[in-house]
Amino acid sequence: MKRVYLVFQTGSHQQTIYPLLEPTTIGRDSGNLIPLPDPTASRYHAKVHYEEGSWVVEDLGSTNGIISSGKRVEKISLSPGDTFQIGKTSFAVVEREITESKEALQTTLEFVSPTSSVGTDRRSVRLMDVISKIPFFAPLQETEREELAEDATMHVFSTGEMIIREGDPGRSVYVILDGQVKVFTRDNGNNELELATLGVGQFFGEMSFVSGKPRSSSVAALELSVVVELSYDSMAKVIEQNQAVKEVLEEYHKIRKKDTLEKLAEMGLTKPELLP
Repeated sequence: MKRVYLVFQTGSHQQTIYPLLEPTTIGRDSGNLIPLPDPTASRYHAKVHYEEGSWVVEDLGSTNGIISSGKRVEKISLSPGDTFQIGKTSFAVVEREITESKEALQTTLEFVSPTSSVGTDRRSVRLMDVISKIPFFAPLQETEREELAEDATMHVFSTGEMIIREGDPGRSVYVILDGQVKVFTRDNGNNELELATLGVGQFFGEMSFVSGKPRSSSVAALELSVVVELSYDSMAKVIEQNQAVKEVLEEYHKIRKKDTLEKLAEMGLTKPELLP
């Protein structure tokens, strides 16, 4: 089974992914499934819907129209790799194969749209289910999961694209909703050394969150990957409200730190920033 997504390439929601599951309107008004905070977009600018075996985007009588390949169009069929522009926002079309083994977690994407304020409760419930399966979020109450889901930002990364870089600042925690990533570092000769491969339902970034230090390793997508970012502020708020989360998170930090140091030792390397 294949699923089609719209990826925001420019604009305030850059790198956000939106799954196409139903007729979807795009425009400046908050009543759209994809509302755009863009004065150059019309209130109800365009509609994306399924027609005769493919997804199409159709103009709804907007002022500036839909731009595709530099030309204004009234209606076009969408294929993987296509791009189009509404107002100042550019969209890319991505198609993704869904395997049965990922079906349960893949359904999270059917209900998650970080760009829409309409139907947030309906769309965030699946993300809350995923959050509940992450060990250090298990102690959270439903209302706390709701708050975390509402503050989350979903991103899409292409194969080979960097998600975080070693040495960079940043304390967000990331959860993989779809795809696979590699965690790696480099030796003194700049050779890549893989530390781990992570998949659906796993997380990364917690080491910098706990320590406050720059990223101790790099993370890149091994395939098209959908990743949810939980900001430092939203995570800190959760920990302030629930100390049990902090305790479990710190324990995970210790385990991963120990595992990383052991792997580096096997390679004859050390990382002073990871030492006490």
